[in-house]
Order: sequence, then structure tokens, then C-alpha cells
Amino acid sequence: MVIDQLLKILTPPNKPHEGGTGLDWGRITNMFGKSLPGDYMKFIELYGSGEIGNWLTVFNPFSANQNISLTAQFFYLLGSISQLKEEFPEACPFPLLFEPGGLLPWGISIDGDIFCWLTSGASGKWGVVIIGRHSDPEHFTMPLSQFLAECISGEISSAAIPAEWNSSNVGFSVHEL
Repeated sequence: MVIDQLLKILTPPNKPHEGGTGLDWGRITNMFGKSLPGDYMKFIELYGSGEIGNWLTVFNPFSANQNISLTAQFFYLLGSISQLKEEFPEACPFPLLFEPGGLLPWGISIDGDIFCWLTSGASGKWGVVIIGRHSDPEHFTMPLSQFLAECISGEISSAAIPAEWNSSNVGFSVHEL
């Protein structure tokens, strides 16, 4: 399973907050019109709501906190990206969700970098796109959990990811209301 690579280097909490186990993923799928990637659903189940490396929040569709809820932040961030595309087309050369292969935001950094899936192809094959606040857009052709694992381990680099991520000190901290 793709998430196994991430589990080896990012320990999930003993008791994930808002882990999503047994919750209605079908409702979430209907909302987006696409099935979300299996590694993302497993990530939410195992990690729940929280922050990676005190820097990146992966949105959780089951979170009561609207600031980290996938379903709440999705609309807000797509609106922001749409406005960015209008004003600065080079800052986001990708279509948005509800267009074929469009972006679906899944996370945000404390610096305001927006992390998305590029929804072309089967959901398990969606790549990662970073719309950087202070960097050019970047596209990685790998699933979310592989992207996170390789960023943390230093196997890949990104202008948006902090350099200190390629150390063994990156952990997951739980978000609770």
C-alpha cells in the first residue's frame, strides 16, 4: 500500500482526533463528484486532524474545525486560486476542479502555500500540485502519501517545503478544538 512508505517515517498518533473511521466517505465523494484517493482516506483514518512538521495541515472532511475541514476550505481555496489565475495566469497554469483534470485543494502550509491534487486519471494516480505563495507552481506525479514521505525523507525537494523537513525531526501533531 502506498501509505506504508509514509508510515515508516511519520508516526501517526495513538488516538487520532477526528480519524474518520467508519464515517461516510460516500457523502464526501458525492460532494466532489470523484472518489478521493485511497491513501488520503487511510491518512485521515490513521492520523486524523493535525499538522505535519509544525507547518502543513492536511484538510480533514470530518473535522468540526472549519479552518481545517476539507469541505469548508475547498470552496474558499478554489475561489482564491480562481482569483489568482485571473490576475496572474502564470501562477496557476492548471484547470480547477469541475473542469477536466482540475485542482482539488487538500492542504495548506502556515506560509499560505496551497497543496492540491491534479485530478486527471484514476484517483489513486492523482499527482500533487503546490501553488506556492512565494514560489512558482510545482507539479509532482505521485500520490499524496508518497509525496509527503519523499519530502520528509529528502528524496525530493520543493521550493515551498522547508529545508528542515529532510531531517528525522518531522512529526505529526494533533489538532483539537
